[in-house]
Amino acid sequence: MKKLFLLGMALSLSVPAMGHGGISKEILTQLFPEAENFVNRQKALTAEDVNRVEQGSGDLVQEEDKHLNVFVAVAKDPETGKMRSVGAVFMVDANDFPIGAIELVVACNLDGSVRKVLVTENSQDKGIESESFLSQFEGKGPSDSWDPDKDFELTGNPKSSRAVIKAVVRGVHLFLAFLG
Repeated sequence: MKKLFLLGMALSLSVPAMGHGGISKEILTQLFPEAENFVNRQKALTAEDVNRVEQGSGDLVQEEDKHLNVFVAVAKDPETGKMRSVGAVFMVDANDFPIGAIELVVACNLDGSVRKVLVTENSQDKGIESESFLSQFEGKGPSDSWDPDKDFELTGNPKSSRAVIKAVVRGVHLFLAFLG
């Protein structure tokens, strides 16, 4: 039912997304090459949504998270030929630093699992931009373990690695809140 609702929302907007908040059409296409269109949707989180995200992720929802800006990837179903949502792309920040932030683009499948994570801004640690670190997120979903010391190989400055993990798991739960 959620998938049908998301598809209805996506198809109700006829203007393709051109990028926002640092997400270019090229990045969107890189993350969902099968998508024929990206539809920009927003959602203001309710107090209940915020509570659910914080409980699920173990992290505080940041002020900028409360107004989600999501690009829904829409592709043609190979079996039916009908357009359908296949996932979404959005941004989250890791702001646990005295100077600078780490800005991430997260692509999620409709089940909430991570498809891909990209670092778009980073004034902390170049190690977190490595494919070997970022690929560890692929396929992880909301019910998986996200323990930085057990489930990930940290890279460079461990504080930066932990901040990225924390931001991505918060992003997964934000996406679930977006889905409703």
